[in-house]
Amino acid sequence: MRLFIAILIPPDLMQQLGRLQAQLKAQLPDPALRWVAPENFHFTLLFLGEQSEERLPVIEQAMRTAAQQVQPFEVTIGELGAFPDWRRPTVLWVGAKAGAEPMGKVAATLERLLMGKADKPFHAHVTLARIKMNRQKSSPATPLPERLQKAVARLQPATVGQFTATYLSLMRSELRPSGSRYTELQAVALGG
Repeated sequence: MRLFIAILIPPDLMQQLGRLQAQLKAQLPDPALRWVAPENFHFTLLFLGEQSEERLPVIEQAMRTAAQQVQPFEVTIGELGAFPDWRRPTVLWVGAKAGAEPMGKVAATLERLLMGKADKPFHAHVTLARIKMNRQKSSPATPLPERLQKAVARLQPATVGQFTATYLSLMRSELRPSGSRYTELQAVALGG
């Protein structure tokens, strides 16, 4: 099973993020951008990759331990950005303007308990699109990174809304030709 641990976004905010994404799509009709389906928007805390079913109790215990360290917290979604940078973007995202600190604390605990280390920098974000620069068949007058940066600048500060994060979710990811499909396997309440 391909698994990750996430904080899910309420449906009303998924719709608002979908509207923001649609504005970007309208400005950036480029085959290099693979847009994430709005129903898949979430904050990834830790990607686990392929895991056996026997490992589920260990993962669930780590989630309970990490969840006890923070009480439910407010998350404000806003501010667009790109990884690793605007010169060679591979991911277009919208970040957490509030709530990133408790998410980072939980992510570090999960990484330490499940991966044996906690040295990966954490950036609380929702992926809107993945960018494959080699997919660009034609060479428009303005390069994609520049067009992307201009489209994002027109929409900043891009505050989408806020919600209260109350639980962690263990998610299964199934890769299909039509796109990824996510299924929640377990939910663990924050604050114990």
